[in-house]
Amino acid sequence: MEPRSDLASPWITRNNVAHIQLENEIQWDGKCITVWALTEGRRIKCEIPRATVHSLPLFSDSLAREIARDRAEIVDRLRPILFAKVALAKGDNIELHPHDLL
Repeated sequence: MEPRSDLASPWITRNNVAHIQLENEIQWDGKCITVWALTEGRRIKCEIPRATVHSLPLFSDSLAREIARDRAEIVDRLRPILFAKVALAKGDNIELHPHDLL
């Protein structure tokens, strides 16, 4: 399996993820949840589209107002996947897709 070209490294280590923090402000614009990740010297925009939210158990049929209300819980459930994707990201933004949850 070849590494993806949009990723810095195909390997995630505990050390990569240990230095990642999410900012407290979590936004919902009706299309995606946005939260910023901070890592050593970088700030990375993390976007979670509605389709990804609907891929989560308990949120599969959530309305926009429910996603807005529960956005912190959604981000918390996705935290390990977000951290893994941020640890491997080359650019300044990532998008979490439904297939990332598999």
